[in-house]
Amino acid sequence: MGGNSPGMKVLFSNNLPFFLAHGGTQTLMEAVMRELSNLGVEVEPERWWDENQKGDVIHYFYRPSLLNIQLAHLKGFKVVMTELLDQTASRPRAQLLAQRFFTRLARALLPSGLLARMGWETYAHLDAAVYAVQHEFEVAQYLFGAQPDKGWVIPYGLDEETLRQLALPQGEEAYLVSVATIHPRKNSLLLAQAAQHAGVSIVFLGKPYASDDPYFLQFKKLVDGKIVRYPGFVSTEEKWRYLRGARGFALLSQFESGCIAVYEAAASGLPLLLSDLPWASKVYAKAREVKFVRLTSVSGVAADLKSFYASAHRQRGTTFPLSTWRQVAEKYLSVYRSILDRP
Repeated sequence: MGGNSPGMKVLFSNNLPFFLAHGGTQTLMEAVMRELSNLGVEVEPERWWDENQKGDVIHYFYRPSLLNIQLAHLKGFKVVMTELLDQTASRPRAQLLAQRFFTRLARALLPSGLLARMGWETYAHLDAAVYAVQHEFEVAQYLFGAQPDKGWVIPYGLDEETLRQLALPQGEEAYLVSVATIHPRKNSLLLAQAAQHAGVSIVFLGKPYASDDPYFLQFKKLVDGKIVRYPGFVSTEEKWRYLRGARGFALLSQFESGCIAVYEAAASGLPLLLSDLPWASKVYAKAREVKFVRLTSVSGVAADLKSFYASAHRQRGTTFPLSTWRQVAEKYLSVYRSILDRP
């Protein structure tokens, strides 16, 4: 699909400022906004202070309140939500079952005002809902009653230049690479400790949310320049070089939604060492070379890390199929067109 979309205007809305937390949502929004503009769509951020802002679609990159949706519909907007259910979707099945039971019980007993604050009624009133992976869409249906006929699964993408650069040949070096914010959710400390225990060199790329964060300071104490290597938040070109030179990629996150770093590793042809949790095991099981690690203890992770490193080598081609951001934007455009065509 291509071509212009005359007359269509889309407003993007996000509830967390990027200056407070960088990451995948920022990359997703900026890339889709850019590529939609290249496809001829007028797209701009929601201006909450501008009562005269116009548009056809409001696209929330979080779960909006029922009131927001109702007011948007009264003004003639269609409403799209991209929801990242990373933490919820990575809960064990028993926890999801319990959550489903209590959600249904609360819906039956709580007054409407409290229910509105929970946001559970949102799903019945959206014009479309988008998820980065099929597993999260299935969880949204299971827990909250998301409507199958209004749901879309649109994975993340990468720039064409990134795909080209990461496919270039480069000599293999004796390290694994991990690209992630240095944060407890990413289990950076556990991976660094396991690397030291196993004697496996890992290059960590990424920055903390704050330079004086205690977790980050604890991580820096493990950096020795040989086993735990931390060049910091490097340039894009340097990141490409580290990815191309690695034997494999490791990420032990507690939860993710998609994960652009994993996509970059896949574009490099790297084998993947990922957490044995639903965010990974239910999404990347069909990748060409992937190993899932139970997050039990440092020694347990170290044993798996050592085994993975022994056989890990970069391969030709991508580890799993990937899209460009242009292709991702075309899929979002299909969503907008489909709901604008409805009465």
